[in-house]
Amino acid sequence: MSQNKNYHTIRYGTAEGEIKFGHVHTDNVNSAVMLRSGHTFQHYMTMDGPGGEDFRTHSTTFRGPGSFQVKHGEGVPDEQPGIYLDAVNGDIVIRAANGRIRMEALDVDIRATGGDGNRGNIVLDANEKVIINAQTIACNAKAAARFFSEKTVEIVGNNVLNMYGGFVDIADGSSSAVAGKGSKNPATGILGTVWEIKMKLESLPL
Repeated sequence: MSQNKNYHTIRYGTAEGEIKFGHVHTDNVNSAVMLRSGHTFQHYMTMDGPGGEDFRTHSTTFRGPGSFQVKHGEGVPDEQPGIYLDAVNGDIVIRAANGRIRMEALDVDIRATGGDGNRGNIVLDANEKVIINAQTIACNAKAAARFFSEKTVEIVGNNVLNMYGGFVDIADGSSSAVAGKGSKNPATGILGTVWEIKMKLESLPL
């Protein structure tokens, strides 16, 4: 790729910093305005014009080796956005490759509003653990709810454990449709297991 040139570039600055109109970057993006620190070339902001990748055209870029801080909203009424980010097209990516992403608020709302069966999903994907702590946890599903573990599933109600179902099907490992393995209790199998559970439930005081 040949390097473009702008013969109308104007620069004002000192050793402490500079402002340039019409600066051409190495990817041939022509910045309408670029403000840069004189202490390090990695500290600048640009309002870009045409050239380079499509996403760079008419984009705004901030870069710096230190922290980026935004504080706004002291005069905003309650229930009004203090900071508003709107990506009309494309994604919003928040990335901390060597740190944590922390969100703190009185309330946190996460909504996915896809218009068909393929969109409108919220995905939580963790290499280790997903930990949820709350006074009350309510899960409501209109079509189906499923909890699956390749090893162990524990349901514990230290005070009360209620389980309801219009039709309840309980099977142990003797059912190939469930696990594909033999029962850990081959003398009883699925019927013995269900019978034991039934007897325990019937023995509970009502």
